[in-house]
Amino acid sequence: MHDTQIEDWLKLAGGKENIKLVERDKGTTTLVLKDSTQLNMSVLASTDYVADIRVTGEQCHLAVKDESSVIYNTLLSMGVEETEGTTLQEAGHAKKNRFSILHFVSDVFRPLMPAILGAAVIKILLAIIALMDTYSSADSSALMDSQTFTIFKIIGDSVVYLLPVLVAISTAYRLKSNIYVAASIGGLMFYPEMTMLMSGEQEVHFLGLPLVSQPAFYSTAIWVILTICAASYLEKVVERWSPKFSKGIVAPFLTLLILVPLVLMILGPVGTWIDEYLPEALDSLVANAPVLTVMLLGALFSLMLITGLHYWLLAIIINEIVMNGSSVVIAAMLVAIVGQAGAAIANGIRSKEPASRRLAFWATGTALLGVVEPAIYAVNMRKRSSFYAALLGGAAGGLYFGLLSVKAFAMVGNLGLTSLPLFIEEGSLNLLHTFIGVVIAFGVSGGLTYWMEGKGNKWRQGSPKASIE
Repeated sequence: MHDTQIEDWLKLAGGKENIKLVERDKGTTTLVLKDSTQLNMSVLASTDYVADIRVTGEQCHLAVKDESSVIYNTLLSMGVEETEGTTLQEAGHAKKNRFSILHFVSDVFRPLMPAILGAAVIKILLAIIALMDTYSSADSSALMDSQTFTIFKIIGDSVVYLLPVLVAISTAYRLKSNIYVAASIGGLMFYPEMTMLMSGEQEVHFLGLPLVSQPAFYSTAIWVILTICAASYLEKVVERWSPKFSKGIVAPFLTLLILVPLVLMILGPVGTWIDEYLPEALDSLVANAPVLTVMLLGALFSLMLITGLHYWLLAIIINEIVMNGSSVVIAAMLVAIVGQAGAAIANGIRSKEPASRRLAFWATGTALLGVVEPAIYAVNMRKRSSFYAALLGGAAGGLYFGLLSVKAFAMVGNLGLTSLPLFIEEGSLNLLHTFIGVVIAFGVSGGLTYWMEGKGNKWRQGSPKASIE
């Protein structure tokens, strides 16, 4: 191999300084790069070289054929430190064998982010217009009542409305299963007759088991993802033993006939039990231990949002406002959302990937303005440390809110900084304490995320035989 070829490989890798780890195994030299954006793909376009490039999260592996060990030996001669054993291979196997449901859910949501963020911007602009209209001295209610405004609102809400279908398709695409069957499962609750059946006017039973009248609960992203995972497994098993003439038919048939009813039979009674006990338990907590309640809700609201339990909070909020004229539950929800924003911005600051950084900053902005899904699903779920930090930030803000009896005096669709006027109370410092609690939630979650990410980076960089000087 000539010197020019060695230079080409180094150029492809982004230079020697971009190489984090190097190892040789069975005729292949593998490089782990610090920054995948430094890859110079023009080298492959202008030559006949073949390389295996694998980008996983923020790690980039570059594997090249090196039968004669020329590349490996050249790197050693250039001062690159040799690694012993199979450090890269073992790390790769550990990574491959370690499955994280949080990371998988995040991977499902990432391709959907352009649509979700685009719709989120529309929703935020409409929320700002509505806020300005509310506090405007001029009579501009004609705009709010116009069909044009309503249609724009529908456009902004359409992505969230269709999210179960989009999530189902994205999950099936990742698992290489039938995306059309997945879309059918995701859209089950949209069927008009099913919507009417689940309207709550009458009790609904399926094969003798009760189905709770919360259609959105069944369409929550996490349940859709788990259902499509089960459908993908069933599809692969059935396709393996199906005769040729029935391939592509039997698996969808069994999925729709058996799996979907089975999911309804599991979620239906679970939802019924939640419907019976959760509102009563929360009402009791709000009445008897408001400080503890707000702190717990600040920590757990994001988990409730992920599992669909947040739909049961609406009745509690309405009851609070009717009985007391205010709501502490809305206050808890606000700090939980701001906590997710704080963790997201810390992720963006720490990330070395430009695409991840941009997404994190956009997700932070939308979360602060009331659309939290991008921050939860596409950013914070990718790393357990940031996700847990977001929950702790919400708990810290919730504790402050509980101790200072912070409350909201009205309801709004999207909770964020645009909803702060809901906390205005004449003759009190309620709004000031709201600001302070929001800053606490944002600061605690962001600070914890930044600190834990820094500790993790130092551990990875300082691990034995895992860095190149």
